[in-house]
Amino acid sequence: MSFYGNQTERMVESATPGIHLHTITNLAETPQANVIIVHGLSSYAKSYDPFASFLVKHDCNVFRYDQPGHGKSEGPRGYMDSLADLYENLHVIVKRTKTAYPNLPLFVIGHSMGGETVLLYGIKYPQTVDGFVVADPVSIVKAPNSWSKGLTGDPKKQLPNVLSTGLNSDARVVHRIQNDPANLHHLTVGILQNEIKGAYFLREHLTDFKDPLLFLQGQKDGLIDYHDSLEAYAMIASNDKELHVYSSLMHNIFDEPRRKWDIYSEVVQWINRHRY
Repeated sequence: MSFYGNQTERMVESATPGIHLHTITNLAETPQANVIIVHGLSSYAKSYDPFASFLVKHDCNVFRYDQPGHGKSEGPRGYMDSLADLYENLHVIVKRTKTAYPNLPLFVIGHSMGGETVLLYGIKYPQTVDGFVVADPVSIVKAPNSWSKGLTGDPKKQLPNVLSTGLNSDARVVHRIQNDPANLHHLTVGILQNEIKGAYFLREHLTDFKDPLLFLQGQKDGLIDYHDSLEAYAMIASNDKELHVYSSLMHNIFDEPRRKWDIYSEVVQWINRHRY
């Protein structure tokens, strides 16, 4: 059966009161592992179709969801009321996945804000999955950046989404993202404030992260300073951690035309080394 022919979408209850999450499930013919993909700020689950398709072809069931206020999930667009909305909603998806497929190992992949979600989750809920992968995650946010300035005032105040510089080394990809109506073109003060709260928490607690981790980072990332990522990686206490830095890549490493298939393969190889 084709990738899309074996795809199901449904709305499920979230950890955020009054909000349902849009979820996408793609099942492999001979699954050896379950994988949850967590998207980043202003993005949405379906934008990871190429990565999800690759994982399915390599014997992984793939589970995705739109974070609150993103994609087809409910909630005010680009708004987050609490930092817990990140890791508690991931916890909902983890529990659903483990209940539905309890005999397969489970891995969680997060990009950007999704990477921050993963790091927070690993600290809040240790040893509940078999391994994590983060790519260009929001972590300790010590270096100056373009998105953490002017975050005062009404949390629901809308701001234009200016997250484009250093996004991708291929101008065609940047153009596609900027013109994709499913991406958020406005954010709120509240969601950016909570991302910074998460960074402050990670500064104090990354030493509590002890699960297996694959950490991926583009050295020319224009949104997340790679020096922050190097420092964050050094703080992580896991005895089973691995760092890959891509010298010519920017923020969206899973969407870099000239390297993404290689990176997908690296992720699959890492998962295969950690499944049972």
